[in-house]
Amino acid sequence: MYSLRRARGPFSSHRRDIPCFPRRPLPRPLLFPNSLPSASLLSGLQPRVVEDEEENDGELTFSSAGRPTFSSAGKPTFSSAGEPPFSSAGKPPFSSAGKPPFSTAVVVGGPTDFVFLDGLLKAKHSLSSLRRAHARLAVGGLLRHPHLGAQLITGYADLGDLRAARSIFDEIHGSGSFLWNNMARVLARGGHFPATLELYSSMRQAGVPANNYTYPFILKACASTAAVTTGRSIHGEMEKTGFATDAYAAAALLDMYAKCGEIADGRNVFEAMLIRDLVSWTAMITACEQSEEPEAALLLFRRMQEDDGLAVDRVAAISVASAIAQLGDAAPAARTLHGHALRRGFLEDVSMGNAVLGMHAKCGDLELARRLFDGMAERDDISWNSMLSGYAQNGRAGEAMALFDEMLAAGEEPNPVSLLVAASACAQLGSLRLTRRLHRVVLLLLGDGGGVEASAELQSAIMDMYAKCGDLESAAGIFHRCLAAGRGGHVNCWNVMISGYGLHGHGEEALRLFRRMTGEGLSPDHITLTSLLSACSHAGLVEEGKQIFQEMSEKLAMAPMVKHYACVVDMLGRAGRLEEARDLIAGMPAPPNDAVWGALLGACRIHGNRELAEFAAGNLLHLEPDHSGYYVLMSNVYAASTLWPEAGKLRDLMRCRGLKKPAAFSVIEIGGEVHGFYTADQGHPERAAIYRKAAALAAEMSAAGHQPDTSCVLHDVEEEDKETLLALHSEKLAVAYGLMRLGAAAAVAVIRVTVNLRICRDCHSTFKALSMAKGRTIVVRDANRFHHFAGGACSCKDYW
Repeated sequence: MYSLRRARGPFSSHRRDIPCFPRRPLPRPLLFPNSLPSASLLSGLQPRVVEDEEENDGELTFSSAGRPTFSSAGKPTFSSAGEPPFSSAGKPPFSSAGKPPFSTAVVVGGPTDFVFLDGLLKAKHSLSSLRRAHARLAVGGLLRHPHLGAQLITGYADLGDLRAARSIFDEIHGSGSFLWNNMARVLARGGHFPATLELYSSMRQAGVPANNYTYPFILKACASTAAVTTGRSIHGEMEKTGFATDAYAAAALLDMYAKCGEIADGRNVFEAMLIRDLVSWTAMITACEQSEEPEAALLLFRRMQEDDGLAVDRVAAISVASAIAQLGDAAPAARTLHGHALRRGFLEDVSMGNAVLGMHAKCGDLELARRLFDGMAERDDISWNSMLSGYAQNGRAGEAMALFDEMLAAGEEPNPVSLLVAASACAQLGSLRLTRRLHRVVLLLLGDGGGVEASAELQSAIMDMYAKCGDLESAAGIFHRCLAAGRGGHVNCWNVMISGYGLHGHGEEALRLFRRMTGEGLSPDHITLTSLLSACSHAGLVEEGKQIFQEMSEKLAMAPMVKHYACVVDMLGRAGRLEEARDLIAGMPAPPNDAVWGALLGACRIHGNRELAEFAAGNLLHLEPDHSGYYVLMSNVYAASTLWPEAGKLRDLMRCRGLKKPAAFSVIEIGGEVHGFYTADQGHPERAAIYRKAAALAAEMSAAGHQPDTSCVLHDVEEEDKETLLALHSEKLAVAYGLMRLGAAAAVAVIRVTVNLRICRDCHSTFKALSMAKGRTIVVRDANRFHHFAGGACSCKDYW
């Protein structure tokens, strides 16, 4: 009936003889769903010691007669002869009931031992090994043990088999809250938030009481699904049961209100807390920061240190860094936090380093941000993107593109955010060469499947980049390919194209595209209407623009925003309808901002209305007393009216306030090299040749009958000096250099110039004449729009 064999058992450290009964393997239990081994299946079968865990692959074998007894040390007990203690009949001793004399407790050291199974479940598992552990629990009758059952549920969930986890839970959950809380944690941690809320509803229906461990998981689900109504209901239950003052439950409640945008309710919860620990303070600070209330976040940060004397941890420091970044002009506070993070060793963590880096970048301290970036031991995508964004958002697009090149050289693969920032930088620079190169990088990443998808945002950014670099045809080509591929359902694509047509003076095309967009069932947003009204303004389509403005409220159910009023004021002002523009401002439902008054002042400058200009300037300087451009604009109004004393007073006021007029600066790119010019520039190494070329062009235009427009020179100087000043404008020097470098061999090449200010009337008329005389196309991007000069005419039709 039995034999002795020599083997190494899993519970002994040396080899010895142990009884080995004939094997009768138990069929593997059918575990899912709800098909655990029944009591009848297991009756009469007792587990035998597995002699070799690896040899048996974890399977349990059973005899039909019984099992050996074990000592308290977990080893089989033997007689003095070294043999098992059997009866005189040579059989294992049984009780009078005919069963082995085992206690009702699990045998210590056996395969169903609680300590053994607890350790087994805590080990790292594959799905197959976890199922074997599941079988051991089932065989040992420990599946309903709350602690082991919870570990098994968590194990299945961690391995992605949520169905098995839920099946076990449904079988063993009972009426206590422990397993319910564990299941809620598993679901919430896995992002199954609707299922978490359904579980809570079932918990309530089953009469299982919730506690302070339950609510954080349920409130996390509410926060993630914006279920603020359910969250308020749970808040009421917490108040009734007394858990609203529990630190962790209240922190979860606070976080739920914050993420649902109910910051006032979150603050009420915070102020009602009896004990505020670091978790609750951090939750409230983060809530204010995420609700874009940076001042409130920093006040709470100060209170946390002064009232409770709590030391800042890394999580709180990251939230404070984000709040300082939102302020944008808090460089001293940024340096203070940076020093604190350095002393506490927080900067060793890459997420903290990224937060401080982004904070400095948004506060404009790019040198300190770059030093931190260069010194980071570890960088991730966020590190690169934060530095790229810092350069691009602070007008240092050239450095952004240089860093992008470093990123590629270092073997870092750009993600969609990196590409969006790089596209924005290219658009700022107006460099068609860089635009085409970046587009090739994007196409390469898309073709390699390198994690970059042709999203609507990326497609829109590339279109915008081409349009702002003067290549409207390429932008339109991408747009129409998107439509043909069925990717034109995103409003951003349409907005970019409407804006592009407006920038290039094609207002009629912008209107046609808008009508097509609405005809295909797409709903325009506020950006669509801003771009369309701006296009009407640049093209002089006043009546069409007024009709669109009226349709906003009557057909589109959109209340016009202040920026829409600014576009209409600009449109009316450019057309010379200044009184109508002033009446529109007077009837605005909201106070006009600087954009509205600036549009009116610019129109007064164009049409020489000094009285209305003074009215607009008075409101402007009240709103923006430190904006140098508005002083210059009003000074030019006085100068155009030859009111030199008044113009001088404004310039003196600028000097007293420490304000400077922005210098005109033009850029041209030739042969992969970028060349910049100021007015009367003396810094270019080829300045002598450039000046000779500019003088020759001026003489050639004069011989052809072109006369300089000296009214553009707003200085009290002689007429001859005015002509000299006009000839040295930055954009004229850039065009002269382009003609000098390109020569007759490249007659088909387009000369592309970007200037930071509005092009003056004399430069505009000169370039029209040059395009005719030289047979050249000259494209100038000024501060407001594009001018395409060809055949003696401009795309703006002299309306700008």
